[in-house]
Amino acid sequence: MENLTSYTKTKLSCLPVSFYPDFKSGKMNIPKWASMAEQLGLDTIDLSVLITRHDNTKPEFPVDTVATYTDFTNPDETVRESEFSSFMEDVRDCNTVGAQYLRVTAGQAHPQTSIGQGLNWAEKYLRRATEFAGLGNVRLLFENHSKPGVWSYYDFAGEPEIYFELVKRLESTKIDLLFDTANACYYKQDPVRMLERIFPRVRRIHVADIIAGEHLRPAPIGQGIVPLPEIFKFLKKNKFSGSFSIEEASFNGFEGMKKAVEATRNLWMNA
Repeated sequence: MENLTSYTKTKLSCLPVSFYPDFKSGKMNIPKWASMAEQLGLDTIDLSVLITRHDNTKPEFPVDTVATYTDFTNPDETVRESEFSSFMEDVRDCNTVGAQYLRVTAGQAHPQTSIGQGLNWAEKYLRRATEFAGLGNVRLLFENHSKPGVWSYYDFAGEPEIYFELVKRLESTKIDLLFDTANACYYKQDPVRMLERIFPRVRRIHVADIIAGEHLRPAPIGQGIVPLPEIFKFLKKNKFSGSFSIEEASFNGFEGMKKAVEATRNLWMNA
């Protein structure tokens, strides 16, 4: 089965959001997910700490990125320190499963946290995080994030003004960027223009689609409001050589995964 490397230097991975309930119940585990990914012709797989904190088995298949949900903007310093301790465990799990990257976030938009406080706290802890991760040969990816199910509030750095300010503050660090196609549209941003501003630092792309801009309801890849053809055209034109990761959330099992993979390959080939 052909993969994206047949057309450029890019690789294709997948974050199995659809299978999170199965991982939680024990119906799915990392080796099973790796076997499924091999059937799909993926180059690597992605995981979440929702998986690795319960199962950190190293598969016989390459793991690219683990997604964590660091909340470094919590108004309680004790909580922020606890979040950093959890982050350190996530770095160790990355080493255990063989992941190259760990996706990090600024934190939640807590009502008690001002923009100034949030920026300062997020910068402080992300700098510390970079130093610690480097000791374990794990690189960090900072994402234009929105809201995972495990959070009460949306991402502090979701709004573009805050996001770009934090990206600027982290320029001197070794943090790379992960760009999520759907989150950009949720915040009513032109994803191609966003990419133009940050492209040199982007190493990974979360391929995701949503039904409507004011909601985060997933859509099948290529069938929502996200201008994926334009995004892929920009990336191909600028010789993007990082990896794509499909954020697959159809909850339609293996067939849903298969359709998402095929749609992503077609989008890239036709870009």
